[in-house]
Amino acid sequence: MRSSLLRLLRRSWYSRVQILSDLHLEVGQQYAAFTFPATAPYLLLAGDVGRLVDYDGYRAFLAAQTARYEAVLLVLGNHEFYGLSRAAGLDAARRLAADPALAPRLVLLHRARWNSPRSRLTVLGCTLWSDVAADRAALVQARVADFRKVTGGWTVAAHCAAHREDAAWLRAQVASLDGDGGDGGGSGSGSGSGGQRRVLVATHHAPCLQGTSLPEHEGGPLASAFATEMLVDGAGWAPVVRTWVFGHTHYSVDMVRGGVRVVANQRGYVFPPNPDAVEGHRPKRTTASGGFDPAKTVVA
Repeated sequence: MRSSLLRLLRRSWYSRVQILSDLHLEVGQQYAAFTFPATAPYLLLAGDVGRLVDYDGYRAFLAAQTARYEAVLLVLGNHEFYGLSRAAGLDAARRLAADPALAPRLVLLHRARWNSPRSRLTVLGCTLWSDVAADRAALVQARVADFRKVTGGWTVAAHCAAHREDAAWLRAQVASLDGDGGDGGGSGSGSGSGGQRRVLVATHHAPCLQGTSLPEHEGGPLASAFATEMLVDGAGWAPVVRTWVFGHTHYSVDMVRGGVRVVANQRGYVFPPNPDAVEGHRPKRTTASGGFDPAKTVVA
């Protein structure tokens, strides 16, 4: 009885993931200054940690985390590419993932699957660039900073093409998990205790339009640059996918859509030396889940 309880507790602990996104450590070069408690064996960074062009600072931040966590799971956000082309940004991210000082604990989730070696947890990760509405494309191209700050001719058309590739990859992964019981493939491919995988999807852009951003931004002319409606009833994600973690909107939330728990824990822009000034020096606002919590965890 006691050994069974210990196994259950151990499995529960290794199904726990600490989730953070939109740290924006590029603001004031906070890569060394930002600290937070470790509350789970695994850390998921759901994009916009900072800019990969700040390579040394970004690497130092990741090194501090790989020293504390058994795995650090990194999804790339749009800001990761600022000051670089998308190809150069991907090259920089892959260089980080191959760095002997960070590997194998750093896992780059660029259309990648990671299996916990100690539990049934599986994480599927990609940026999931959004599907910009055709009638908003010109406005989004003109007003969203990505199309000025990502170099190399990054356009709405390229953004939408990347969305289609990310979405197709995710659907194929979920279909394979549904079909094989979830025991095959992936980085860190230990199957733990075997059986059905506990699947968490991690993306930077939001997987649904409603409830993922400040209410005044819902339905706005730029909404489709930040989110895509993926979680309609019958879309086929549940019951395979239990949890979906996202970022990008600077809005923290914990809700259920289409049978999937949808969670965001987003810091947003913080302007040192005043930690209470965010988003253009406005006071912090309470969000749907009570605001950013650097200790927040989810159990998939």
